[in-house]
Amino acid sequence: MAPKGKGGWQALESNPETINPFLKKIGVSGLECVDVYSFDEEMLQFIPTPQLALILCFPSSEAREFLSKQYEEVEKNGKKPEGVFFMNQSEDIGNACGTFALFHSLGNLENRVNLGKGKFAKWFAKAKLVKEDERSDLLSEDTDLAEAHDETAGEGDTEQTDNVDYHFITYVNKDGQLYEIDSCAPFPRPLGSTSDASMIKDASVAIKELMNNVANLNFSAMALIGK
Repeated sequence: MAPKGKGGWQALESNPETINPFLKKIGVSGLECVDVYSFDEEMLQFIPTPQLALILCFPSSEAREFLSKQYEEVEKNGKKPEGVFFMNQSEDIGNACGTFALFHSLGNLENRVNLGKGKFAKWFAKAKLVKEDERSDLLSEDTDLAEAHDETAGEGDTEQTDNVDYHFITYVNKDGQLYEIDSCAPFPRPLGSTSDASMIKDASVAIKELMNNVANLNFSAMALIGK
């Protein structure tokens, strides 16, 4: 989510029909985006493996206070992780949190998927060389990625608006550890060990806790599955 009227990037729709073509446009292969319809255990068994990441879309204003407390607890306990690709989302880039969630996923899966030599790979090579709080501006200034993003956003069925009250975050399996990565948070949140077969089930523990603390349960989720 972004403040009203800030920036020019439009929100992406939360569905594989949007994300899979976007991945192709930016030169990434070796993974596929699929819908996650439920976090009930009997439904999770139908999700393919290897499970690499989970992108969650949820009502932002209700969830922000709860999530802020979770990150305060991590900071208090001194558990901030190192070696995780992360970037803070600036106001100037607009409603790009869906793209940030996707790029946070890809940036932490560089040894698991084929990032190729296209638009994302070129930006990512530069992003790794700058500070976390400089990566958002680096992204907003990348005309190739901006063009691919805007083209993808324009192909969706949802009417675009500056007032977006939904936010995307991601859960990533990086080297057997599960991280919650939120571009509006101060750092990635470690959630314990995980595996390619159990990542979504493991992430669902934190997601169900979030759901239990908001009244609006209009959530949607997509898994990134290795091919």
